[in-house]
Amino acid sequence: MDTAQILADLRAERSLIDRAIVALEAFNGTKPLRKSTAAGDVARTRQKVHRTMSAAARKKIAAAQKARWAAKKKSAKPVTAAKDVAAKKVAAKTVKRVISAEGRKRIAEAQRKRWAKKKNAKKTVAKKATAAPVAIAAA
Repeated sequence: MDTAQILADLRAERSLIDRAIVALEAFNGTKPLRKSTAAGDVARTRQKVHRTMSAAARKKIAAAQKARWAAKKKSAKPVTAAKDVAAKKVAAKTVKRVISAEGRKRIAEAQRKRWAKKKNAKKTVAKKATAAPVAIAAA
């Protein structure tokens, strides 16, 4: 048998199998999968079947959502009250706090002490690191 004849036989078998699959899907009530466009395109034919929603189901969901929004709007406070509260908060925040000169000096001095302490700690660590090898060498 030549390869052309073998290919023709295989294609005939494939078309028979495809028709059998379509018939079984129709009998089973499922939607047929998308036909492949290229030969041997088996991976693309097995796609997820998308389900559709009935008009009655869409109406039922829409009515439920509208009821939820109506309940939420009903329980919400009026907008004018919220604006009044926001205006009061802004008015309360407009008072600016100022630190005195003595307070600034105390803070600056404390910060200088912290920096000096940190700088001295680095110097002592460096001295210990350089002094330790000398002590070992002397021993």
